[in-house]
Amino acid sequence: MPNNAHPRPAEDQWGLLSSHGFSERFAGTWVEGDDPESVAQQLGADLDSRLVCDLSTAMRWYDPYSPEEIIWVGPHAPGWLHIISLSGGPVAPFPICGSGRRLFYLEYDDGEGGVHGLSYWRDGQNRGQCGRDSNFLGELEPLLREYNLESTATADFADEEDELNDYLHLIGLVTGRYIDHEWFGTSRTLYRIPDEF
Repeated sequence: MPNNAHPRPAEDQWGLLSSHGFSERFAGTWVEGDDPESVAQQLGADLDSRLVCDLSTAMRWYDPYSPEEIIWVGPHAPGWLHIISLSGGPVAPFPICGSGRRLFYLEYDDGEGGVHGLSYWRDGQNRGQCGRDSNFLGELEPLLREYNLESTATADFADEEDELNDYLHLIGLVTGRYIDHEWFGTSRTLYRIPDEF
């Protein structure tokens, strides 16, 4: 990636996530908003199951290939929320990105296809994807250009870590916050999403 006016994060983004237990699978969603409970409700979460906790507590429910869906949701940066799928399938982008909201989705599975790429949704529709298996940049293209990250779209990444770090770099620039040690210490809310939803 070329040098540009948008510096890289001080800490290796994927290195931080994998060191906190996500080396097997990571399914993260960043969505515009300030009301985590409303987003959880839109996803069909059982609001009575709510547990406010830090990540180390939330990771007790980390079982990425379990059918039981459990999410950890809370603030990421002003105007942005973050959702981690700790157990079960990934979060459905719609309806939480309706009404003009933007959403980024990033998934990694160790041994299950590796990096699935970066998806960008807005107003309830998939507006772009970036990754080895996608050639639909759509609205991601002007974002990549704005932040001088055009090479991310066409990169022949040396490894999956580089690819994940480039996507996390872009997400950090757009949302206004990179992942750091303080981010991991922030309390968010754990919810179970019942099967019948």
